[in-house]
Amino acid sequence: MPLDHVNGINIAVRDLPRWTRRYEQVLGVDSTPVDADGFAFPGMEGSSFDLGGFFLNLITSADPTTSVGRFLERNGDGFFLLSLGVDDVDAAGRRLTDQGLKPLLETAKEGPGHPPVNFLHPKEMAGIQIELIQVERQPAG
Repeated sequence: MPLDHVNGINIAVRDLPRWTRRYEQVLGVDSTPVDADGFAFPGMEGSSFDLGGFFLNLITSADPTTSVGRFLERNGDGFFLLSLGVDDVDAAGRRLTDQGLKPLLETAKEGPGHPPVNFLHPKEMAGIQIELIQVERQPAG
């Protein structure tokens, strides 16, 4: 099972309303608000732009204990995460473990309104956090 489907990217921002307006202007599309239930972990909110099945997500957290909060504290606004869509997130995690990588979670985490996810730490991927997200793919053709 190759990891060959880019689901989207997450950009961490301190001022979500400001950057949501800016991206709406630049992209020419409206965003969809994402509340806390739209995340696998609590303490975050965001805006999502569906760009033809590629999701550009702006995310923020006022909680310094979340991964986004820590990122913003250390780095300020910027590229936070590359999201790769997979058919089975636990199987993808086992495959990566077999290759000597260590997913952050023993088993996938699921939120109330969020599909199962797991992650690779940025230290394992040249400074980029990788999200594995279970998505239903449309058949090619």
